[in-house]
Parts: sequence; structure tokens; C-alpha cells
Amino acid sequence: MLKIDLPRTEILAQMAEEAAELSKAALKLRRVLDGKNPTPVTYQDAKDNLIEELSDIEICAMALDVRPNQRTMKEKIERWKKRLEDRNAET
Repeated sequence: MLKIDLPRTEILAQMAEEAAELSKAALKLRRVLDGKNPTPVTYQDAKDNLIEELSDIEICAMALDVRPNQRTMKEKIERWKKRLEDRNAET
């Protein structure tokens, strides 16, 4: 556990803020990759920003002593794969 001298409520607020920033970074990278709505941001800058925001969330998770559940992640991956397979079967 990472020791941060803040109440858990403040760390959760920080995590929520970082999650919003991660969302924006992901959407910006999507714009770079898609090219339909051009942005002056380069691919590398957009990717670096995505990694930075994800890292900020991981720091908050460490401070809160929370980790992803591997079983849940496996189930979600399988569900995602099935949806993609189902979609591909329809086409």
C-alpha cells in the first residue's frame, strides 16, 4: 500500500478526476487514429498522455489499496470476445 497523507475520500475524488482526464485522453487518441475530426496533437503525444493518466489512476488505486479482480477481468474478456465473435458471425 502506498502511504499518502490524505483521507480516502480525497484520494477517491482525485481518482475520479484522473478518470475523467483518462476519458479525455482516450477520446483524443481516438481522434488522432480516426482522422475524421483532425487535431494538432501527434499520435505519440496522445499515447503518452493516455499512459500518464492511466498511471495517475494506478497511483490512486495503490493509495487506496485496491486492485483489479483477476476472475472478473477474465469473465469480462470472455464476454467481450463473445460479442466480437457474434458480431463477426452476423456479417
